[in-house]
Amino acid sequence: MDRRFPAPSSLRDRRRAETTREITGAALSLFAEKGFVATTAAEIAQRAGVSRATFFNYFPRKELILAAFARARVERIQALLSSHSDVTLDALLGLFIEFAAENERFGEGPRCLLPHILFHPACQDAVQPLLREARQSLAEGLARGGALKPGVDARLFADSFFSLYVATVLQWSVHPNPPKGWQTRTLRQRLGLLVRLAEKGAAR
Repeated sequence: MDRRFPAPSSLRDRRRAETTREITGAALSLFAEKGFVATTAAEIAQRAGVSRATFFNYFPRKELILAAFARARVERIQALLSSHSDVTLDALLGLFIEFAAENERFGEGPRCLLPHILFHPACQDAVQPLLREARQSLAEGLARGGALKPGVDARLFADSFFSLYVATVLQWSVHPNPPKGWQTRTLRQRLGLLVRLAEKGAAR
């Protein structure tokens, strides 16, 4: 099971999720090889082993593949927050470090994808609500689960945590030649510092 995509419940949902994974995986592979702009829907469909009609049924526009990938990340955040009543900040940190490690495993080509996800006009309508949902889910989950003690504002922490993650990954995506493991190490330091500051703030 690809951990990037949460497992759905019904058979129909599982089949649809599997096709989504196949198309998304094929697309990310081609984006790495040829670049986002040069990759066509026909090439993605062929590599995924589906018809063009099936591809467009799942993704009416190529850019929505990037939104699907972003949606899967949001769902993993939500799954972590809902799986335990007492999710710790260290567990949250671990999930975002896992995201960073996955980003780096994609290789050189897909580094250019984040600006597309965040700024491409065709992605805006699909992706911007996901970013808001991720922040809201993070704030509500932390407040509900009690990971943040009294004195630490859940929404402010969630906004700061998520924004720091996005800014760091964006910095990595535009770097001409980032050192191996830079994103993972940097996020561990930056987000880890934010977690430690939150813990100190709650202790006063």
